[in-house]
Amino acid sequence: MNILTKICVVVLLILVLVASVVFINMATVPLNYRELYEASETRADLASQNARTQTLLGNRQREAINALKAQIGTLETQLADVRQKSVPDPTDLRTKELVTQLQVAKTKLTDLSGSVDAMGKRNQSLFDQLEVTRAKIGKKEEQIARLTADLSEMSGLLRRSERTVRAYQQQLRGRDERIAELEKQVRSPGAAAAEAAVTTTAKSHVVATVTAVRGERASINVGAAQGVVRGQKYYIYRNANFVGYLRVDEVDDGEAAGMVVDKQLDPVIGDKVTNDLKK
Repeated sequence: MNILTKICVVVLLILVLVASVVFINMATVPLNYRELYEASETRADLASQNARTQTLLGNRQREAINALKAQIGTLETQLADVRQKSVPDPTDLRTKELVTQLQVAKTKLTDLSGSVDAMGKRNQSLFDQLEVTRAKIGKKEEQIARLTADLSEMSGLLRRSERTVRAYQQQLRGRDERIAELEKQVRSPGAAAAEAAVTTTAKSHVVATVTAVRGERASINVGAAQGVVRGQKYYIYRNANFVGYLRVDEVDDGEAAGMVVDKQLDPVIGDKVTNDLKK
């Protein structure tokens, strides 16, 4: 066999196999068609039955709706008749409305009265607290005033004490200077007589007033007749303030003058002069 014959044989075998498959399929397909047909008929019957059921239900629903509409219309008519028969008197309605408003107003008035009473009690309590606080403040102010007065008095006493201490210090320095001068006089001729004169004069209390001030010099209104001695130092003071010392270098019977030394303040006419602050 040549090649062409072989090819033809192979083609024929393939055709036989394909044809056998087709024939087998054709033998079994009619059964499948019948099942499909029966299933389609069943579905058609079910659909038809369902359609009839839906139609029946729709008809029943429409009948129920119409019945309900009729019933609603009847009820509305009856309600209108009832409303017409039971229409209240406008006067009664206005009276009820006014009574309701009056009750509401009374309720509000009661609430407001309670609020006002509560506010009054609260204000009275605050007023009482304010009065108590004012009384406490008044007592504190009195205490402060007393303490201020005491402090001022103590300050005055302190200042006077300081001035007194300064005056004593000045007096001590003056005495030291006087002692030094007396020692010098003791070493000079006639010192005994001078010392006796000074001692005698120092025992007399001198009180004078400044009558004139010229630069560092001042004059007083007492002199040798009142016991003023040349070379002595006298205190110059103004009220409770120490001004300085007056060292006398000119003495007449009724007046004296000298240099102002150790000044704390500037001397003025009217300042007082003494030789003993204790008297």
